[in-house]
Amino acid sequence: MTEPEHPLLEGLTVEQRDAVTTRASPLCIIAGAGSGKTRVLTRRIAWQAGEGHIDPRRTLAVTFTRRAARELRSRLRGLGLNDAVRAGTFHAIALAQLRRYAADTGRRPPRILDNAASLIAELRPRADRAAAADIAHEIGWCRARLVAPEAYSLAARQAGRRPPSGRSDRFAQIYADYESAKRKRRVLDFDDVLARSVELMATEPKHAAAHRWLHQHLLVDEFQDINPLQFALLKAWLGSDSTLLAVGDPDQAIYGWNGADPGLIGSVTDHFAGCAVLHMRTNFRSTPEVLAAAGRILDRAPQPAMRPPGNDPTVTVCDGAEEAAVLARLVRGRHRPGSRWRRQAVLARTNAQLEPLRKALLRQGIPVAASSEAGLLRRPEIAAVLQSWSRSAPLASCVADARQLLGDTPGAADMGNNPALDTPEARANVEAFLAFADDHLSLDPDATVNDFTIALRADDRLLASSDGVNLTTFHGAKGLEWPIVHLVGIEDGFVPIAHARTAAARAEERRLLHVAATRAERELHVLWCDRRELGSRSVDRQPSPWLSAFGEARATDADAQQVANQAGIAQARHILERARSE
Repeated sequence: MTEPEHPLLEGLTVEQRDAVTTRASPLCIIAGAGSGKTRVLTRRIAWQAGEGHIDPRRTLAVTFTRRAARELRSRLRGLGLNDAVRAGTFHAIALAQLRRYAADTGRRPPRILDNAASLIAELRPRADRAAAADIAHEIGWCRARLVAPEAYSLAARQAGRRPPSGRSDRFAQIYADYESAKRKRRVLDFDDVLARSVELMATEPKHAAAHRWLHQHLLVDEFQDINPLQFALLKAWLGSDSTLLAVGDPDQAIYGWNGADPGLIGSVTDHFAGCAVLHMRTNFRSTPEVLAAAGRILDRAPQPAMRPPGNDPTVTVCDGAEEAAVLARLVRGRHRPGSRWRRQAVLARTNAQLEPLRKALLRQGIPVAASSEAGLLRRPEIAAVLQSWSRSAPLASCVADARQLLGDTPGAADMGNNPALDTPEARANVEAFLAFADDHLSLDPDATVNDFTIALRADDRLLASSDGVNLTTFHGAKGLEWPIVHLVGIEDGFVPIAHARTAAARAEERRLLHVAATRAERELHVLWCDRRELGSRSVDRQPSPWLSAFGEARATDADAQQVANQAGIAQARHILERARSE
């Protein structure tokens, strides 16, 4: 009689089972899009804990968003681990480490700079808000890449970056002034938090030993997005008795513009001696047709699909003046009575492309979800909750009180008579906010309200909960999925973006389109414009060099559509031109 399969191994493929059960460490799992990465990661933690190979109370999962940390902890609770495993972003973990060190040594906790752009604006009064934000972003890239002010000119030239102030030497001086101003004010920005943690691990052996003992088992998600500063911190956290699991996908490395180094996952065996590498390629999310297109984008064989066959992607070409109306018809045409609008998503390369499309959908009576990722601290219901809390109060007590109010007296009387809470969406946002607070308390049980809100500013994104078509950028869609996805603006200048001039930048743009395409579960619809109004001029547009991955285009005019099916884009465009001239 065959023994029943262990519940944690049920339904896993051979490659997933190997990833769950192997005791190899260090271990890198290359997890392709839709390959069940989170499922495997959580089951691995539960399996290894159940077999006595790891202590979940000494396990730390490093994620790149608070949302991912919350999802991981929620799934682990479902597997019976309750809240034993700590999870958080690099910044949240490092900040909790600095606070713990300060408490243990009787020092003042670190003061965190709320807004780097505001300090830059003080240093350069002539810079407007956008210019200050650009400078702050470029400084962030420097810190992520471990580039000092005096090394900026060479590093920027090698990376093909244009300094926001116009000249490399001028930006380097602004960067140096910014660092000096922080030191004089004795404040840290979020990159300093990581750097200071690295320094602590190197200079305080007792603290370092305690930290490594408490976090013996390290797991790092989205390893392809790690930057050199984060990598330095990860290596500092590792001790001789540590175990390491890194999970990522080089094909989804899309944050090089922000300082990430996609080469680190490709050379992981060079950085960690004896590192084993496992591959999970089977895709559970998308149809074979979607995966075939995604493979053609990268010019490689597609991932094996677990879903049954579906429809081929569609490609539509139109004039830019018609784009919004054409999209609205496409979205409405894919909606079925009784189904939810949030089954569909519209993805664009830039935020600027989305606003006119949002307005067009609303004019056609198509509901649109709030921005797919919105700052929690900017939500009125969250602001009302925070106003009712003292900044110096223990976070744990405030969360317990808030949860009691939410559970006992639903409606407008909740949380300090906040009328905004009288909607399901607002209540869901408050519950998400409290869940983020729980995650923070797992890292820093003694945190105050102020400690939490400071840490939350580094990443306070939240998936919208309302029912409506989701509109977001390719980057914003990372980690998400929808049954039906519409990709808009798939034309040269957007995909790849015009400022992607180096080979590395164009390769990242290609991977970004691959990420966008693999968000689709069942249907993928692509739209591009052969002409757009840019300012006061009408400009002919060329399709993205990767548009052919999705198949032949069809035009919006009936005659042009018939020709497109026979002879492709060129003839369809000719008929459209003739129709417009008449």
